[in-house]
Amino acid sequence: MRGRSVRLHRHTLLALAALVPVAGCGVDVGYVLSVAGGQIDILTHSVPISEAIHSGTLSPEEIEKLRLLQDARRFAREDIGLNTSDNYTLFYDTDGEPVAYNVSASVRWAFVAKRWTFPIVGTVPYLGYFDRDQAILKVRELRQQGYDVFWYALDAYSTLDFLPNPVFSQMLRRSDLSLIETVLHELLHSTVWHSSDTTFNESLATFVGRTGAMDYLAARYPDEPERIESASQWYEDTDRYNAFLLDLYAELDTFYTGEEDRSAKINGREAMYQAGRDRFAAEVLPQMNRPENFEWAANLPTNNAWLLANVRYNTDLDVFLRVHQAVGADWAASLAVFHAAARASDPYAYLQAWLADNADADPDDG
Repeated sequence: MRGRSVRLHRHTLLALAALVPVAGCGVDVGYVLSVAGGQIDILTHSVPISEAIHSGTLSPEEIEKLRLLQDARRFAREDIGLNTSDNYTLFYDTDGEPVAYNVSASVRWAFVAKRWTFPIVGTVPYLGYFDRDQAILKVRELRQQGYDVFWYALDAYSTLDFLPNPVFSQMLRRSDLSLIETVLHELLHSTVWHSSDTTFNESLATFVGRTGAMDYLAARYPDEPERIESASQWYEDTDRYNAFLLDLYAELDTFYTGEEDRSAKINGREAMYQAGRDRFAAEVLPQMNRPENFEWAANLPTNNAWLLANVRYNTDLDVFLRVHQAVGADWAASLAVFHAAARASDPYAYLQAWLADNADADPDDG
């Protein structure tokens, strides 16, 4: 559905124009202009959600998902305290295609991600493309340079509140739980952000998305314990999967920091990845509540960029949980601590110090 487009506001054009000077800092001009052009196309062809709902082009299931998303946005603002601004007030039809693609890379003999620097977001370990062919060209270029490369399609992303994030039609294919979590995850990025610390940003968003989604279910469906139990089991399985990946990452990192030369590390890593696959199939999968959802992981790739991307979203989630518990699960208090951490040079060090200082605090005191 490409209906009546919305007007681009002056601040939107200025925000997009701000991307262009980065080309003078070593970033490809063509890439920057492509990203700006893709974002302009999205905003000029987005329509208000109310118009999308009454357009007659959406199925009843899609309309129901849109209403769920609107309520999740309301919960994010009123119950958690996330910054919603104009985010998720517009709808963009992707015509069944991904909205964008992320490309990341790592050297093959160590967990060293390739990084790119931009204004506002700082240094990041990925590039985003609206054009699939351009993403493929970058993937080929990086592989020719000898990198492990991981690229994947996106159905949602955050503009860090510099531009409104529309609801992309592909998002409506998610399960209810996944949709709620995604909305909270992306809105966290518009609320708390540390320039150049992607692991902190994404892991915090993972924590807020998951914990907030469970709070949403408890608040909205108190008489449907089976819905809450199903979500709880999904996150239990996800925790088991992530714990396995973090263990595999630690084992490989120890191997990579050994005295062998690069060639020996590249040649030797396959055996370690395979041992990980075998261990997952024999030890982790049988513990799952729903093993069929994770069977594919028994064939995980030998790819440092892929593993880094997964670790990036799931590092030290327990630190955020301990903060949240220390303030009595009060979201306003938790977000205040997370804001302070984001202003520190090392957010995780700040949180560890905060936990040490508040180890004996009464949660009721906030």
